[in-house]
Amino acid sequence: MSAQNQKVELIEKFPLFGKIFMRIGFYGFIIIGAYSIFLVNPLWAFIYIGFVLLGFIFGLLYCLCSHCPYPFKFSDCLFLPSGVVKKICKFRSEPMNILEKIGFMVVIIGSVAIPQYWLFKNYIILIIFWIFCLPTLAGLLFYLCKRCHHVSCPFNFSGKKGE
Repeated sequence: MSAQNQKVELIEKFPLFGKIFMRIGFYGFIIIGAYSIFLVNPLWAFIYIGFVLLGFIFGLLYCLCSHCPYPFKFSDCLFLPSGVVKKICKFRSEPMNILEKIGFMVVIIGSVAIPQYWLFKNYIILIIFWIFCLPTLAGLLFYLCKRCHHVSCPFNFSGKKGE
């Protein structure tokens, strides 16, 4: 049987270890990226932090999380406690539109790409950044995104339609 035809079970609850791993990795690489910028130019570090915070509010919470069934149907979330997401966002059952997908992608790509210029000025911090970033992104893309109910997310590779 080919890899494309293999049946993959969708996840309804994330294991505690998975949530801890994703949160430490995700917030870890952002903090390390901000720190690497701060060492060279504090102003740009605050600009990056502003980008991440605004991006988190708009690109993640509004564009992605408000459409995600996990906090609202399964009371679960990889990146925040589901109760926090429910208080901040109203569930929108319609699929993400193209602008929301672009907004989400800009935040994710920007969070990783922006610090690279400053990270290359300090190879130790660069390595630490990627120790947090690579497993987080790989875990998302190659494991969780193949088992996700959020079918309109641009990273969803479950092959499922609906929800």
